[in-house]
Parts: sequence; C-alpha cells; structure tokens
Amino acid sequence: MIQLQQLNLEQKMNNNVREATPEEAIEWNNNDYFIGMKFDPLVMFVVIPALIQIIVLATMLGSMALTGLFFG
Repeated sequence: MIQLQQLNLEQKMNNNVREATPEEAIEWNNNDYFIGMKFDPLVMFVVIPALIQIIVLATMLGSMALTGLFFG
C-alpha cells in the first residue's frame, strides 16, 4: 500500500532533472549569494541572533514586570 502511494506521488511530481552545463555551473557559482560569500558571516550568524535574543529577553522581562504590577 505504501509503495503504491509512493509510486503515485512520484508520478505526480515533476522530477525532470538535467545536468548543468559548465557555463551554467560557473554562472551559478559566481551569482549565488551564499557560495559567493556576498555577506558578512559575523553579522548573519552572531549579531542578528544576538539582537533577537536581547529583544526576546527584554520582552519577557517586560511582560513579567507588567504581570507583577497587575497581579502582584
């Protein structure tokens, strides 16, 4: 039963894949955002998550303070 469902799913999906030409591969490597390192890893993986953590912590502390004022 499961194999029949997988077969039906594979028939419905468009899995036509072709090999890229060397020119397409070079263009992709040159134009890709992550492969081309067109970003600052420090900002993307350290600064942005740190800012998110600070904002979430401040929101949590603020909600705890408001809860303390109303129900404390």
